[in-house]
Amino acid sequence: MKHLLLPLLLLGGLASAADSALLIQFGLHDKESTVWDGSVTVTPGEVLEVNGYRFEQKDAMTGKNSWKASSRTPVGANAKARGNNPKKIGQMAKQLGPIFENGVYVKLRDVTPESSVEVTTAQGKVSFKLADVKPGEALDLMEGRVAVQQTAFNLRVFTKERTDDDFPALAFDAEGHGFLVYQSFTPGIDRDERAKRWDTEPEDLSFLNKPAAGDQLWLHVRKAKQWEEERIAVTEPGRDIYKSAVAADGKGGAWIVWSERLEGNFEILARHLAEGKLGEVENLSKSAGNDLNPVIVRSAKGTLVLAWMAAHEGKFEIRTRTHEGGAWAAAQTVSKNSGNCWNPALSADARAEGSGQLALAWDTYEKGDYDIWMCVLDASGRPAGAPMPVANTPQYEARAAVTHDHEGRVWVAYEKSGATWGKDWGAYDSGDGIGLYRNREIGVCVWDGKAWMEPQGSIAEALPGAITPQARGGKGKGKGKGRGADVSTPAPPASPEVPDGLAFEKPAVRGGAPGAHVAVSGPQTYNNLGRICCDSEGRIWLIARTRLNSFRGPLGSTWGSVAAYLDGSEWVGPISIPHSDNLMYNLPAIAAGPKMLFVAHSSDHRMDRMAEFNRAKTPGGKGGNAALDASKDPFDNDVYFSRLIASGPVKPAVLQPRAEPPQDNPAPSKRTEAERAEVAAIRGFRSSIAGTERRILRGEFHRHTEISGDGANDGPLEDMWRYAIDAASMDWIGNGDHDNGNGREYSWWLTQKTTDAFFLPKAFTPMFSYERSVVYPEGHRNVVFAQRGVRTLPRLPLSDVRVHEPAPDTNMLYKYLKLFNGVCASHTSVGSMGTDWRNWGGEYEPMVEIYQGARQNYEYPGCPRCPTENDAIGGWEPGGWVCDAFAKGYKFSFQSSSDHGSTHISYAMIYAEDYSREGIIKAMRQRHTYGATDNIIAESRCKAADGKERMMGDEFSVKGAPTISLKLIGTMPFEKVTLIKDNVEIPMTIAKEKTIDLTWTDPKPEKGKTSYYYFRGEQTNGELVWVSPMWITLE
Repeated sequence: MKHLLLPLLLLGGLASAADSALLIQFGLHDKESTVWDGSVTVTPGEVLEVNGYRFEQKDAMTGKNSWKASSRTPVGANAKARGNNPKKIGQMAKQLGPIFENGVYVKLRDVTPESSVEVTTAQGKVSFKLADVKPGEALDLMEGRVAVQQTAFNLRVFTKERTDDDFPALAFDAEGHGFLVYQSFTPGIDRDERAKRWDTEPEDLSFLNKPAAGDQLWLHVRKAKQWEEERIAVTEPGRDIYKSAVAADGKGGAWIVWSERLEGNFEILARHLAEGKLGEVENLSKSAGNDLNPVIVRSAKGTLVLAWMAAHEGKFEIRTRTHEGGAWAAAQTVSKNSGNCWNPALSADARAEGSGQLALAWDTYEKGDYDIWMCVLDASGRPAGAPMPVANTPQYEARAAVTHDHEGRVWVAYEKSGATWGKDWGAYDSGDGIGLYRNREIGVCVWDGKAWMEPQGSIAEALPGAITPQARGGKGKGKGKGRGADVSTPAPPASPEVPDGLAFEKPAVRGGAPGAHVAVSGPQTYNNLGRICCDSEGRIWLIARTRLNSFRGPLGSTWGSVAAYLDGSEWVGPISIPHSDNLMYNLPAIAAGPKMLFVAHSSDHRMDRMAEFNRAKTPGGKGGNAALDASKDPFDNDVYFSRLIASGPVKPAVLQPRAEPPQDNPAPSKRTEAERAEVAAIRGFRSSIAGTERRILRGEFHRHTEISGDGANDGPLEDMWRYAIDAASMDWIGNGDHDNGNGREYSWWLTQKTTDAFFLPKAFTPMFSYERSVVYPEGHRNVVFAQRGVRTLPRLPLSDVRVHEPAPDTNMLYKYLKLFNGVCASHTSVGSMGTDWRNWGGEYEPMVEIYQGARQNYEYPGCPRCPTENDAIGGWEPGGWVCDAFAKGYKFSFQSSSDHGSTHISYAMIYAEDYSREGIIKAMRQRHTYGATDNIIAESRCKAADGKERMMGDEFSVKGAPTISLKLIGTMPFEKVTLIKDNVEIPMTIAKEKTIDLTWTDPKPEKGKTSYYYFRGEQTNGELVWVSPMWITLE
């Protein structure tokens, strides 16, 4: 982990006895695994609590203030999750680095600046005074092998049940009353049972769709500086809730709002807490579309203002409602953008002498990239003017957070990434796009009522990671002083600007070394989800999520929260927040308390319970990738409450004119306009065959996120939905995380919940899906369902690669798909994730992933973009060519999807009769699909013996030589069209145009023989389309 640089976070600057919290790291320069068993004492004062920092294997606490721990080379459990290949596990260990440090979190009380802390270890003793730990600096001891920093002080943990408690919301009023709300998920199947490996197939698999016990919303109340012991149930259990918010009402009570799925639709619900009692539940949205992400604040006038993102006519918009005089006013739409609007953020100028205005911010995909917008509201919650842009460069600018300072200025924090986010990126196309999780930074700007300003100091210097060239000249404490595995790195090189509208026309070129994925250029920074707040003294704080990529476990990579505050002209930080290890998309709630900042945050314990998990691991055997493969699952989310205090008096913020103020109505790029026309064309296309009209629905179902064990570079779950809805303009998508997160109940529940939450009727139809990862020779398969509630299927022991017979595990998969009416598709078939085609599921395995954006084309040896022995991304197993499956008599239609990192260059095209989930599954089962690397329209048809026309994917007979017609409408002219009959290439004669219409009659049909015929089109820029086979028998 990067050594986090921290200020002195003690009450009153430690003028009197107070509390303190430390992180003590050891083994920072070890060359081999080293024992650091030890203990800690403090004089004067008391050691209140000690916890492991990155305990694994046999690390453990041996007493209140003593431990057994070693530095080591960790091997993340995700190596096992991807396969049983010792070579791969060894490669991962090498990739993760040499020896990583270990450490302990220490909480102290009744200490002073002169208190002496003594740390005794197997490598020697060190001691220091608390006053020696300077703000924003590390204290190096034992010649740099030990380092000390201060952290946020954890005041209490609110939840200790075996539930997943998450998405906290927090509010305080002027009297110090506090209100904490969070949602709690209870599994439907015992989490320890889901962790175990299967050695035999159960007689009945129907328990896998047993209803989950669902969510419940809870409220904690703080009075007289103490949290009341009894929590209040805001809802009954068994609900389906996605995020909540809370605002103090100024009378000792609070309003709680949340999004809950009712009768298939998420609505915004509310309850009022007054005099310790909850009022009736009120539905504040009452709309036909999903209503999500509520936020609520109270203005200085006393008006409550609620905002949320509402689905309306196929897109999301930002709506508000206000409450005053005892009643809620009618909803109004504040956003005026033509694109989807996301994640509203609200703040109020709480000064008694102030304007009473509020600021409402959001991000939108209006011009083909994410931009931040804001609307100033008056004290009654009505727009005081038109919405205005905050950040609208061609870069990625999303997820706004807002706060007002004591001067009434509005501070906006937001995420930044590169231009062309989510555009063409993958093994054969990396010149005009970037993946979904590349170089995330935090931007901060200030609206003073007349002009846009920014802090003189750069927030980048107070957060972990690389420093951008723009930030390098700024002031700040923290950069260049890192310790540990996740240290600061040089800035990524500047990416050259690609002339607008030209990059996509260039031929696709294989990127990356032979056998390797395309590489990301330069080191990257990974700070995102900024939250901003002004404390009671007027100091600006910012909290961000940061990737701790050196620590990976069975739940995947690790992200934690860090804080920084503005101290005049420079930011001080980063300040680590213990017990914030979790997914990337984890949203701490912050609120100003008296002379301090309070933080409510959740942890799933992916770091501090690793040692417990290691003790529960199943001994090695012949198992497949079976969930956690352990006797228990020790990981669940708990909500913590922590405190941050800055050092010294408040210094006025030093501001300067903003370097990049927002532009006036910048136009979409030429590429954006061209893509929008392509999408409109494909959405408007209709194919009428045998009296049935069908439309093409573009999507995929191999999209990974942070939930996958190997998803460190894939971005948060929400970004999968953003990418599909906005960047790729898809009509549907299916999540491709490995077993929705190792088969665990909570990550499965989150995936299922958001699949419903981001459903847009007749505009976007997400499917319920996951990747089931079984190594060669059985093969990885992506599974799709139309209905919610089906859990992922655990594994049986792997079959013997030397014995070519159907694998029991894959046969069990087909039974499961039949039971729950699902389908699956094999992927990367010529690799270590592939198969030798020992199994085929018929109607339950109707498709194959012919091409993968992250890797290659698996048609047959020598086809375009195919792997070779010397250049196979993902391993070389040449028994898995799709032509070999066809030779066995298997029948697949084609589809193309992404896999890790890749974006915007692989599409699964579905010829569906309607926009429903059932319609998509029906089309998949009928094999009415095709694959493409771009927005290419493809239609093929042939007249059958009964006189009716058939289409791609169909099996039928003809009375004479088959005549097949093909229509292609490309995004560029076609260079080549090839017909493949029974694995023999037959070149077609074409004009090099965007639209191809041709008819071909087989000159050599054979009576009684069934042959397969399919087309492949290749554009002048190298983009491909695979028109799925027809199986035709000449009578």
